[in-house]
Amino acid sequence: MDVPFVSSGAISRAHYALVRKIETASSPQLADQYLLAEVDSIREQLTRPTLSLKQCRECLIILLYCSMNADLDIDLAFALPHAVNLAEAGQSVQEKRIGYLFCAEVMPEHHELQLMLVNTIRKDLESATVSRICLALETLIQFSTEDVVPAIRNHLTDLLAHNSLHIRRRALLAFHRLSRHDPGILSDAISKVRKRLTDQSPVVVGAALTVSAELKSRYLSTESLHSTLSQLLATLWQAQSHAGVTTSQLLLKVLAMLRHVQSVVIFCVIKCCLYRSNASQAMLLQLFMLLPSCSTESLLNMQQIADKGLVQEIRHLLTSADPNENYIFFACLDCVHTILWAGTDPRAPAALEEWEVERVMQQLDSSDKFIRQKVLRILQRVDGSITEGYYSRMLQGNVAPEVVDVDELSRRMLEVIETVCNGNGELYAQHVKNMLQTLEGDAGKGKRRVLQAAVEDILVYIRNASDSFKSSCVGALFTNIIETERQISPTFIVILAALAAEYLSISAVPPIVLLRGFCERIASYVASVQDACLLCMLRIAAECTEVPADVIEVVRSLHDQSGRYIRRRCDQFMNLSLRKGALRSIVLAAKSTSLPDFMAALEAHESGQLNHAATSPQLRAAQSPERSVSRSSQTSHKLRYDAYEPPKLGPRLRRVSSNSSRTSDDGSSKFIGQSRTQHDALTRTLTPGDLALAAREEDLESLYVGSPQPADPSLPTATRVDLITLDSPFVSEPVVSASQALRSPEVESIWNRLERYNSRGWCELSVDAALERLQDNFGQIRTLRADEDPFKGELKIVITSNAVSGSAIKLAVLRLKASDEDSCLWRMRCEDTESQDAIKRLLSDA
Repeated sequence: MDVPFVSSGAISRAHYALVRKIETASSPQLADQYLLAEVDSIREQLTRPTLSLKQCRECLIILLYCSMNADLDIDLAFALPHAVNLAEAGQSVQEKRIGYLFCAEVMPEHHELQLMLVNTIRKDLESATVSRICLALETLIQFSTEDVVPAIRNHLTDLLAHNSLHIRRRALLAFHRLSRHDPGILSDAISKVRKRLTDQSPVVVGAALTVSAELKSRYLSTESLHSTLSQLLATLWQAQSHAGVTTSQLLLKVLAMLRHVQSVVIFCVIKCCLYRSNASQAMLLQLFMLLPSCSTESLLNMQQIADKGLVQEIRHLLTSADPNENYIFFACLDCVHTILWAGTDPRAPAALEEWEVERVMQQLDSSDKFIRQKVLRILQRVDGSITEGYYSRMLQGNVAPEVVDVDELSRRMLEVIETVCNGNGELYAQHVKNMLQTLEGDAGKGKRRVLQAAVEDILVYIRNASDSFKSSCVGALFTNIIETERQISPTFIVILAALAAEYLSISAVPPIVLLRGFCERIASYVASVQDACLLCMLRIAAECTEVPADVIEVVRSLHDQSGRYIRRRCDQFMNLSLRKGALRSIVLAAKSTSLPDFMAALEAHESGQLNHAATSPQLRAAQSPERSVSRSSQTSHKLRYDAYEPPKLGPRLRRVSSNSSRTSDDGSSKFIGQSRTQHDALTRTLTPGDLALAAREEDLESLYVGSPQPADPSLPTATRVDLITLDSPFVSEPVVSASQALRSPEVESIWNRLERYNSRGWCELSVDAALERLQDNFGQIRTLRADEDPFKGELKIVITSNAVSGSAIKLAVLRLKASDEDSCLWRMRCEDTESQDAIKRLLSDA
């Protein structure tokens, strides 16, 4: 915002500064942070006892600005009491308007402050000030509930006869709005609404017409409404020559209402407009839109009496160079029955000459989509063979020279198909299949590209169609999947995949049959098409009781011969097809049943799983040594020491003092830097170069060529993780060696076997600290990461011996689940009560 404060329109300096800060923010995330900080600041300001009404108004305006410009939802309910108070106690209309506006934007429909707001509206309606009454009526039009009707019903009826035209107009619109909550409120205003139809002000008459449309469906008879509209039409027609824009708009509104009244007045209006005056294009179209409500016989009689056809008065629009006038001609012609102008009835000769008919046919190749659609519809009504012949020529490649893009050609062919089928779902499916086969040719599936425009147009048309059309069309299309010997083009299979995901609930084909149909064809397409098919198969798998083994085998085979992206999709299918609960939760989490929304829910689920795995402390504690080294190497800039120097002969590293100890892989406590007499294998001092070379070896049991093997098998062997934890303060969690890793079936088998002794409880330690305490007290501990089955989200620990106390732990399995408060929930199964008491006591002493 480069304008100064005085020209900015900001409510205050604070508002101006906030807007500048938001508009100059380097990223949307930073802008959101500024907005949230401003909301917190205003929250604190609103708690001050010295807050004035002017300051309250400024705060509410800034809060609305924050809410409209933030990319996330901001809860502004804390300011609702101040908004209601401002609407009640505001000294000026400007202050009250902000209070009402804030309530209309923020307050839920059944909020507890609704009663106070209703009372404020009632008092403003009873005010003697016109501006306050208009403000209350505007609030009712924009934001009203059924609770307000009993409080204002009688006074609102009286306002229909108020001296101010602004109040009369808003009172009529308020009746129209409140009738949605209580239709009976209109019964109080029938007589006054009819009086307002003859009001001196056109804007009031327009509002009365809006209410009359509601009255007609409930309280007014057709004859009563016709009588009123006839008088109004006569008045407006006489005044149209010297009337302004408002009167012309009102006349169009009256003509629109006449479509619901079949009467001879329509004939008089059409005659007057077509034969005696030069009507505007908008009025001309509105008049022709009256014709479908009249009988064809009546219109034939009118043409014979007038000795002039309806279409003859608009022929000049066909030859115009203005596309808008061309469209008006075809829109008007579409409203006239073909008997009246096409020459199919001897009582009405053809209204268009041969060259004019040729001009109409030329518009089939118009660059304007809407003109083409109107022409197709008109020709289909005249003679369906005309459009079918035109479609056949398009299939043979006889198209307009300017149509050089296959996507544009597909769009135009679909326009013809939609007109020819006319709501027949099965016929539409057949034409779509033939069209795609023609456009994609006979090349191999891997060489054909997907016609994006055709996919979009077909899916949108089916989505907007009626339920009966969807059912018949989807059923006809899915038969192509059942017939496994039938070849399906890439574009067609993408359309089928999208439809199968979106309309699986109305499909007559069993899900398992659809799944096999996609599975048998998936290998012959390119990766982009395989992606759509795999997503569709995953959606179908959610509705299958069990995924067949041959389908899993095909997906596994596709995984082995595909690239990284498709391998990921195959992994998702093989994993989630066996976890029906997770798969159904993804389906329920999708915003809609469409394939893109299902994919978004799937990716969100996968992202959530990865984030949970990356941030879960128990997963970090149970990672393998190789993964720990890789992660540490990527974040080496965070370590205390510099990178290792290249190997060279030089000063040796100082030995670690004998009192520094660490836990070995087997859980026992060992000392680094013990005497040469105790551990001869570890007496050699390591240089930085030795460490750098050793870090590249897979097996680090020997740190240099020719080094002797440890004589004692109980001596600890060096691992990659040792090279990092030797000096790094950032790896504080206990690390489990790869040799102690568990397998999922083993953990589940042991857990199911130990059903006799069960315990559970809450440990005040974190998962890391609890695991460290168990490692300090028990020697033989094996773990399984929390992101692995079974019991995902819980760190699995198997204890087989006790290195501290005299009594041995026979066998125990623990499951640790982290909480948000640096504590954890544990469950345990073991073989005897002694083991149960020992472990329970250890975890309870935290």
